[in-house]
Amino acid sequence: MRYLLESTVVLKGGFVDKINIILNEGPNTMRSWNGIRLASGLLDVNLETVVVLFDEAVFCAKKAQNPPDDLEGLNLGRKLSDLIKIGVKILVCGSCCQARGVAKEELIDGIEICCLTDVANSIKTGKQTLVF
Repeated sequence: MRYLLESTVVLKGGFVDKINIILNEGPNTMRSWNGIRLASGLLDVNLETVVVLFDEAVFCAKKAQNPPDDLEGLNLGRKLSDLIKIGVKILVCGSCCQARGVAKEELIDGIEICCLTDVANSIKTGKQTLVF
């Protein structure tokens, strides 16, 4: 069941405010999965959403994830691709990728490699930042 904010006033551009979600854990945790699920829900209430992947969370954005059939719902690469298609901006820390040997070519399409200044600017212009 979803509850929508009744007092929401949509501003020009369709979004009320911007929120950042920072993920630090890899695709094998429910914490990252819940952060990605929340990103989808935030669009439902007209919040511009930016997801930032740090540390082990960079592995959430890898192509060709292949979890067992009974865990297909944990394919976070597919979930991130779906978010990109509906307008969520996904940033991946370039230094974190480099430290883990993850090349840009290994990441799903639409991912943006970023630096800390990019993240700082997103936080500065956002209303809130949630860390998972």
